[in-house]
Amino acid sequence: MAKEKVRGAAVITFISLLYFLWLVVVVLQDQGYLLEGTDLVLSLRDWAIVGIILYAVFVMVLVYYYLTTGTPEKRTEGIKLVSAVTTRVVCDNCHTVFTISDTGVRPLRYSCPNCGEQGALRRKTIQGRRKNIACHHCENYFEVYDTGERPLSYECPHCHFEGALSA
Repeated sequence: MAKEKVRGAAVITFISLLYFLWLVVVVLQDQGYLLEGTDLVLSLRDWAIVGIILYAVFVMVLVYYYLTTGTPEKRTEGIKLVSAVTTRVVCDNCHTVFTISDTGVRPLRYSCPNCGEQGALRRKTIQGRRKNIACHHCENYFEVYDTGERPLSYECPHCHFEGALSA
């Protein structure tokens, strides 16, 4: 809708410029500087009346455009909260890595989605690295947290097979 109004305003401006140029031609013809001996359909007085009518119509159209244009939405500044803070957690029982919403309150209680073991997140973090392993029973790939202790016991989140890594 806004593009149509801009196009309409451009057309009005173009017609106004054409009318102004035509009015200059009529004045020059009336004074005898241009198109001598030709008789125009309307006199300078008549063209002035046409110009006043055109001006009134154009003003009404522009006022209509102004009144029907909606106000733009105000943008609110600030940070938009997209999602809560999440923390990666390693289950003490099956060593499954999963994420939970972190409220910042400690101890933060959680339950493992794999084995259902209840746990609490305190301020300490475990040293180690994430490791992708395949279940020996169903060959499902999943992520565990390797703390370096051996044997590393795990539980498959798919078939709940309990296994251990020795190397």
